Amino acid sequence: MALFRPYKPGEGRRDPEGTEQTPEQQRPRSATTPRREPAAAAQPTTSPGTPATADVETPAGGRKNRPTPTRREAEAARRERLNPTISKKEARRRAAEANRRTRMEQMAARDATPAKVLLRDHVDARFNLGEVLLPVLLLIVLATFLQTALPQIVVYSTIGMYVFILLVVLDFVRMWRAYKRIAAERGIALEKGLRLYGMNRMIQLRRMRLPKPQVKRGESY
Repeated sequence: MALFRPYKPGEGRRDPEGTEQTPEQQRPRSATTPRREPAAAAQPTTSPGTPATADVETPAGGRKNRPTPTRREAEAARRERLNPTISKKEARRRAAEANRRTRMEQMAARDATPAKVLLRDHVDARFNLGEVLLPVLLLIVLATFLQTALPQIVVYSTIGMYVFILLVVLDFVRMWRAYKRIAAERGIALEKGLRLYGMNRMIQLRRMRLPKPQVKRGESY
């Protein structure tokens, strides 16, 4: 009967601390053996039925800055946006502007006939004595204020006024005859009221005529 076991290599190996290692502890670790990772930190989870909360700023005390408008106030505000209320002065200004625009459109349509266009160009292309009729009449009226100092000046100014008006009429007759000749050459039929239309344009200052002159003095048309 043997008292000792035969010695096997690696049997009874001790670790540096002096404890004996078991065969499983002495077996080398395989490279393919996964190393156990530490458990991840627990993260809070939300159930599908629980809504996520967000940081929402609310006024101090949880109150609104102004009261909620009533239905009547909301409807009044909507009507004010659709049909804003304007002052009487603004309404009068808009009405006057609309009337002026309407008159200008009507005047443009009325003055667009060939006979009137030719008459305007004929008057604007020549010098008319009627253009200075209003300034001359104004000077005569001012001269009447000197009748106490110079009585004779009133007589002379009155005679001069009638003479000048007669010259304006003669100038209009010349203008009208020349206009009828040009209209006949171009085959333009005359309309009713052209004489008065031409006279009114002749006695107006050039810069005050409407429609505005389209030809210069002495320019062909």
